[in-house]
Amino acid sequence: MMRRRIRMTRKQRGCELHLPPEERALLEMLPKELAALLRGVGIEQPLPESVRRLFPRAYVRDEEAEQIYEQSTRRELLESHLSSLETLRQYAHATHLDEETTAAWMAALNDLRLVLGTVLGVTDEDVGIPDDAPETEAVIYQYLTMLQAELIDVMEQWLPDPVAGADDLVPEDPWGEPLGGLRWDGTPRPSWPPRPDW
Repeated sequence: MMRRRIRMTRKQRGCELHLPPEERALLEMLPKELAALLRGVGIEQPLPESVRRLFPRAYVRDEEAEQIYEQSTRRELLESHLSSLETLRQYAHATHLDEETTAAWMAALNDLRLVLGTVLGVTDEDVGIPDDAPETEAVIYQYLTMLQAELIDVMEQWLPDPVAGADDLVPEDPWGEPLGGLRWDGTPRPSWPPRPDW
């Protein structure tokens, strides 16, 4: 049985890291490389395909609405990605993470996986790594996936116990959309911003 690299702390929300030096070096290097790529893209330049999934489209069929959305959100998204990546880099050699730093690690690992998965040809429809993928990148992707799964296991233990019958309050058809839409409490649908083409 493989030793867990991330374990929940006993007294407070956070986690303990049990990582060998070579893995810590990798977790210090990867955020620096992705952050350099993101800074090169900036606010105005077209997005390279490799990082496009970090800036998801809201309006698939309305280019004008999508342009307005992107102009209003890209700076904030870029700063958020860079902040999480910097936290991962700074704490790559830490032995303990508090709750806030753990959440930043989760966000940064997700960003790294999305970009590396795009490079490897991993899609939402087919989450497996293609057979012809470069071995080094494939191993790193699998490692990041494993590490993220361990973080999820830790963070799940912070969730409150489920309340019996809570799901009974959720209507079957919120706003005429599949369950999981933006609202489910009967609030009228807003007229602006335009509704995304999901």
